Amino acid sequence: MRRPAETLLIVLLLLLPAGAITAGTIQVHVTLPLPERIDMTGIDTILVTRLVLLTDNPKVDLNREMVGLIKRELRKKSRLQVLDVEPPPLPEQSLDELTANAPFWKDMGEKYGADLILTGSLGYEVTDRSGFVQEDFISPTTGQRIRRTRFADREGFEMHLHLYFIRGRSGKLVYDDRFSEDSTVDGRGNDPLTALFSMFDNIETDVLGIIARKDRKETRTLFTE
Repeated sequence: MRRPAETLLIVLLLLLPAGAITAGTIQVHVTLPLPERIDMTGIDTILVTRLVLLTDNPKVDLNREMVGLIKRELRKKSRLQVLDVEPPPLPEQSLDELTANAPFWKDMGEKYGADLILTGSLGYEVTDRSGFVQEDFISPTTGQRIRRTRFADREGFEMHLHLYFIRGRSGKLVYDDRFSEDSTVDGRGNDPLTALFSMFDNIETDVLGIIARKDRKETRTLFTE
């Protein structure tokens, strides 16, 4: 009679795709639950405020667009009730002074009924990255691969987002993190809003992981001998 461990191993081997087995080992994909980075006990509502803009873009209302994007993603992908209010203005203070201003945040938390307050700063720059690039192409005459240099119009997009999470009851900062993304796009006159949203997509999982559990997929090697 086969032992339970032997039976389980046979089942795993049958389920694995071809090439996943090497001499004496098998590759198994596992999903690991990662807890949120903030203790969410007693936190049901969140208020997203305006952001402190480090740069400006005449083509995009950065505050409105980024705040709206964050609120939409929180509604869709977290259990929190996102307070549907106009983001309140922030006092004229440096970021360090602002995040340390516990009485201000406590008053805001009480006024809007916010268990958690999300604020932050945003820097967004668009630059010309046109220049000479090397590319390979197949010659239609000889069929050979040829490397050539040509001038290419390109634009660069940089986003620097610093988020602060503040307890509404105490007004104290409980967590903050920085996120940076960089993208180069061919052509000129690219839509800065599309580029901004695309870069946020790259960090969205990490941002939401601060206040919501997420899963991480990893590969583990099991020895069969």
